[in-house]
Amino acid sequence: MPAALPPRQSCRWVGFFVVLFLLAVVAVLAPLFYNLSIQLRPEQLAAAKQRWLEQGPSNYDLEYLVRTMHGDQEEENAYLVQVRDGQAVLVVCNSDVVYLDPALAFVAGSGILGLSSEDPRLYGVSALFDAIEAALRQDESSGQRNFTTAQFDPKDGHPFHYVHRVRGTRERVEWHLKITHSPSL
Repeated sequence: MPAALPPRQSCRWVGFFVVLFLLAVVAVLAPLFYNLSIQLRPEQLAAAKQRWLEQGPSNYDLEYLVRTMHGDQEEENAYLVQVRDGQAVLVVCNSDVVYLDPALAFVAGSGILGLSSEDPRLYGVSALFDAIEAALRQDESSGQRNFTTAQFDPKDGHPFHYVHRVRGTRERVEWHLKITHSPSL
């Protein structure tokens, strides 16, 4: 009588763990590749800025919310900027007027003239493009791979969402923007 062969052991469990390992690798790599794919590149910024220069309105009202995180401190500022003929004429931050064009201040009364010390070039869509560009240049010169993403209007190129997060820290800036086209004054 031939010797009985030992019962064959199933190796299906090895296949299960191989599939489990592959799924774990995909779960780790998919968010990494996704985050890298949405990173803002200088050529995307340049294209949006060019669209803004060619098709952006010269008269608009810009409302935006800036959330800034420094360590455990979070700050939120709401801005309203009125731009006429390409220049900011009114800037309001958290319901406080920080800039009023001197011509409009004269109409409003002499008590308002003291508000016009702020530089109007620091506000408006062009200033936001400059800030994004400066952040990209700083990241490049420092050699850090910080997370920077922005979404731009496909028609006129203005940014409507922007995030910049410094790698290895809790430092983060996020903007949410809304533009309303306005007639000239």
